[in-house]
Amino acid sequence: MVLEKKEEGLLLHACLVGQRRQWERETVMTKRLILALLLSCSPLWATTYYVDNCVSVGNDRNNGTSTSTPWLTINKVNTSTFNPGDSILFESTCTWREELGVPSSGSAGSPITFGAYGTGAAPIISGANLFTSWTPSSGSVYYTSYSTAPNQVFEDGGRLTQNTVSTASLAAGQWYLDTVNSRIWVYLTAGDNPSGHILEASQRPVAIDVYGVAYIAISNLQTQEAQGNGVNICCGSSQVDVSGVLSENNFNEGIEVYESPNSSVVSSTAMYNGGQGIEFQNSPNALIDRCVAHHNAQLTGEDWTAGIHVSGLLSTNVTIQNSVSYSNGVGQPDWRGAGIWPDTVGAGLIVRYNSVFGNNFGGINIDADNGAAVYGNLAYNNGVAGAVAGFGIWFIADGNDTMTGHVAFGNTIWGNYSRGLVFQGYASGYADSCMSNTAENNIAAGTVNGPNFVAQYGCENPGTIGSGNVYTYNDFGVAASNFIEWGAGVYESTYSAWETAAGNCGTPGCSHSVESAPTFANTSAAQFWLTGGSPGIDAGSNLGSPYNIGLMPGSTWPTGVTTGPTNTPPDIGAFVYVPAVAPPSSLALSVH
Repeated sequence: MVLEKKEEGLLLHACLVGQRRQWERETVMTKRLILALLLSCSPLWATTYYVDNCVSVGNDRNNGTSTSTPWLTINKVNTSTFNPGDSILFESTCTWREELGVPSSGSAGSPITFGAYGTGAAPIISGANLFTSWTPSSGSVYYTSYSTAPNQVFEDGGRLTQNTVSTASLAAGQWYLDTVNSRIWVYLTAGDNPSGHILEASQRPVAIDVYGVAYIAISNLQTQEAQGNGVNICCGSSQVDVSGVLSENNFNEGIEVYESPNSSVVSSTAMYNGGQGIEFQNSPNALIDRCVAHHNAQLTGEDWTAGIHVSGLLSTNVTIQNSVSYSNGVGQPDWRGAGIWPDTVGAGLIVRYNSVFGNNFGGINIDADNGAAVYGNLAYNNGVAGAVAGFGIWFIADGNDTMTGHVAFGNTIWGNYSRGLVFQGYASGYADSCMSNTAENNIAAGTVNGPNFVAQYGCENPGTIGSGNVYTYNDFGVAASNFIEWGAGVYESTYSAWETAAGNCGTPGCSHSVESAPTFANTSAAQFWLTGGSPGIDAGSNLGSPYNIGLMPGSTWPTGVTTGPTNTPPDIGAFVYVPAVAPPSSLALSVH
């Protein structure tokens, strides 16, 4: 009996020891699991690195991890390895004449950030070098030697015009590339000399190069004067987010995203670039939001250019919103300088709540696309005498066999040079060239030298090459001679003649058009919201979500864009009508 109790005690002890060991093993495993989850969810060991070449001048032998021990060069950044969540910050007011090549990838939720610290102007990453040793030739003509042939020369930040003829024909404000003697020649203002100016020439292909990496954030930097693109995001990169970046005076694009899905450009400015301001190519799920693009498309040889440009059938689910694009291609010939130009993109294109004006080629060009939703945009004063197009918003098949499924809802189009709102199938007349597109609740009026509305090459519903297109509840202004083009070269001068033309709705009044001039607050001040008594108030059709939202009066681009629900019934145009609120009688009495 005693032996049995002793054996039972030993068995119980062994059992307890086993349970305790099992509990310890489970506890260790739980702790390891928690640690692994924490490491995967947040950058617990993220490091911030600082780079400074002009304030607390750095040294590449420093650890770089404090503002008192910063690195000096971009080369140190390019040759280092970084972890998810790390930040590499450049001192404000400094300029680096090196190319930044992003060397490492971040991870989901923990991008690697390249940004700024300190106060003052944004850090500059320049594609150009200073040239200071100039030899006088005659008058205000000087030359210097180069090792890398430039494609741009700048005087005090302004691009000089290249003379490709000879040094003998140089005029003030021009430069000449002498490839025989490896010299740059410049002609400054008469009586001037290089000693009082900053003379730079482009030397590097890009300023910032993001190649084949993922989860990268680039913010609050300035790139400029590269031989190619200012910011170049390319070739299998993904989840690259650009914000608060200024990119100017680059020979090609200001910011280009090429074959890099799930990327965005937000609150950034592209200006005075030779080609596109901001461009996405074959990059799905792209977002362009609250950006500014102006005075791009500056150089000859850069055709088909715009402030904001998207291309490639792989560019699906692209959204361009809350942005302003103006004065692109001014003074350039041919097809240069649209405001926003999506060209042959994939499905899911949204262009909304943007302002485009003063562009050479035109406002918004939906080119060889299908199923685009274009709504709540303001397009005014685009095109000049002699421009190829000068339109407000243009839907064009342009080689795409069928243009179908576009919607143009609640846009305001005013004062463009040659055309207002355009729907155009393929000029060669393919079968089903223009099918089932819809335009409702738009204002398109005030065109300077052409029709306010155009439907042609199938978009006027002739049958074989186009049908099912609907144009109702729009305001095309006061009826006038040739104010509507219904079929190529076929013009209508009254609403009833247009409504009863072949392919249209069939009876006078069936288009539910507002047959009056829109009444805006102040067109000269770009205040295109409706005022009390405007015929466009409550004159639209109910389009449902998401088209039941419009711009609020007083919106400014890009940071002051506000939207709100439309009235019931909806108003015509991009803006929601908000009645002016009269001051209280007591306030009125106090004023008097």
